[in-house]
Amino acid sequence: MSSPSNRDEEDNNQNSGNQRPRDWRRRRRSERPAPGDQVDQPETLKTRPDASEEELSQPLIAFFEPVLNLIVAFSGPLILAGVVGIITGIVVVTFVTSMRLYGIIDIVIGLLLLGVVGAVLFSSVLTAFISRTGRYGVNTIILVSAFTGIIIVVNVISFENSKRIDVTATNQFSLGNRTKDVLSNLNEDVRATAFYKDEEDTDSPELAIRRSKVLNTLEEFDSRSSKFTYRVVDPDLKPEIVSKYFGARPTSFVTEIVVVEGMDNEVFDVLRPTDANYTQLEQDLVTSTLVATGSEKKPIYFLAGHGERDINSITSDGYMNVRTGLEGDNYRVEELLWRPNDIDVMVPLDAALLVVAGPTSSLPEAHENAIDQYLEGITPDGSPRREHGRLIFLAEPDSPASFKKLFADWGILVASGYIRDVGSSVPGLPQTLSLENFNPEAPLDITLPKGERLQAVSMPGATAVSLLQDDLRSGLPLAATSANSFLIDDPDRTEPIINAGSDSDPVGPFVPAVLVRSVGQIGSEVPTSEPDPSEISDIVVFGDSDFLSNNSYSQGGGSDLFLNSANFLVGDFSLVSIRPKVNAFREFNLDKNELKLVNWASWLFLPGLMGMMAAIVWWIRR
Repeated sequence: MSSPSNRDEEDNNQNSGNQRPRDWRRRRRSERPAPGDQVDQPETLKTRPDASEEELSQPLIAFFEPVLNLIVAFSGPLILAGVVGIITGIVVVTFVTSMRLYGIIDIVIGLLLLGVVGAVLFSSVLTAFISRTGRYGVNTIILVSAFTGIIIVVNVISFENSKRIDVTATNQFSLGNRTKDVLSNLNEDVRATAFYKDEEDTDSPELAIRRSKVLNTLEEFDSRSSKFTYRVVDPDLKPEIVSKYFGARPTSFVTEIVVVEGMDNEVFDVLRPTDANYTQLEQDLVTSTLVATGSEKKPIYFLAGHGERDINSITSDGYMNVRTGLEGDNYRVEELLWRPNDIDVMVPLDAALLVVAGPTSSLPEAHENAIDQYLEGITPDGSPRREHGRLIFLAEPDSPASFKKLFADWGILVASGYIRDVGSSVPGLPQTLSLENFNPEAPLDITLPKGERLQAVSMPGATAVSLLQDDLRSGLPLAATSANSFLIDDPDRTEPIINAGSDSDPVGPFVPAVLVRSVGQIGSEVPTSEPDPSEISDIVVFGDSDFLSNNSYSQGGGSDLFLNSANFLVGDFSLVSIRPKVNAFREFNLDKNELKLVNWASWLFLPGLMGMMAAIVWWIRR
């Protein structure tokens, strides 16, 4: 029989065998003898591990043991690398959208590193969390996370329900009631793209001021409606966005332009500064928004009743294709019928453009006065229109004298003969002018709208247009003939008369298309200051009307030349009238003593207040 002491010793041995460390690293260390220990027990008395456990686990442990030892040895750097990877990945995903994929990969790698170290050191991690210190740490993390979450929720709520307050005396940053109505009734998402260079690349102070004004106004629009958003694009850095709206046009010409786009119908309107101070910015943005969403369309009226081309006719000489082209550009096309006996006539107040296409009968005086009033920006009762008129005149060599007189009063002279261009005419049709030389100084919206040159324009029997130069108007030829061209007054003759003295035909080059900007008729009072853009009358005159007929509309670049001219003239026409904001300068005048008081108060008041509060706290807690 064994003594009680022997039985206790056996029980202790069994318990120590059952309480072997579970962690593989501790277990294997406990199994190894200490360096100074002597193994005196016979080999037959050594305790053998469980056979099944040794056979199943020993090969796997032996295979992974070097790798696991390396992970344990370098656990600190691996944890640090994982934390850095997660933090840098979050920063990249949040702030560098173009590298979002790499940020996600960075976060995944960081999580894998932390997960591997945590799995290998699972017992240590578990002990750290279960211990008293670990419980306090977890509690702290939970409290910090809860506090952070509350702060995030409060900020999200505040951002979604922010309120902007205009504290200026003249409400300089407040939107008009009409603007608020348009934004609150948007039926689709609208995005404005402002093409401006980065602020640090802006050398001109005036450009920087306009850029700031545009961005502030867009921010105000954005804050008023969740359906209105905007972005700022540097055309040099994002040429692919420029090409979406302007084709192959050089990016150097795409600056200070705002494109307002309807995201559902993909209709967009191009907005440019109307003046140096951009006083009509809000009004222009509202107009572009209405156009982009299709809520309203700019109306174009074609004059009728004097033998003009019929926009509803499908015959070879009709203008149905012209109407279809304008409607395809998102305009509302209407016929303005003035019968010869009509006296009380006027151009509608909403007219963005008036087109007079190839009239064949005379223009009554009442009709002439109505067109003059439209161009001058007044109504028959003398009240001002919102803007001066815009007009396109498609002339012919035999246009009625009354129409030629109308435009002569505005300094535009329409010749009576047709242009015979020996150097540039349609083969086999000597009277048909092939117009290929476009003015490089002409507006790019007309001659280079998408960065591509216009095709040759064929004008059958086109006449020449000239301009009387004075202080009231400026003219810009859109195209010109070659130097080997003549103005022939006989429609049945094709060979020019040369070297015949005064009987010779006038020699070119001639201008069959011209853009005129005028502030009044001949004899009007010359303005003493720079006129407002809305006080300038824009007129485009073509020396031919046949090139737009249904029979010729699709031949060459004639249709593009006309549509581009219409787009240019109508571009800054406003569908609404919003009073511009007054930027009142209010000076704070102080005398010498008052200035000293302000300076000393700003230097000593806040520090003194903080010192007094610190003294009160010390007194209470002393």
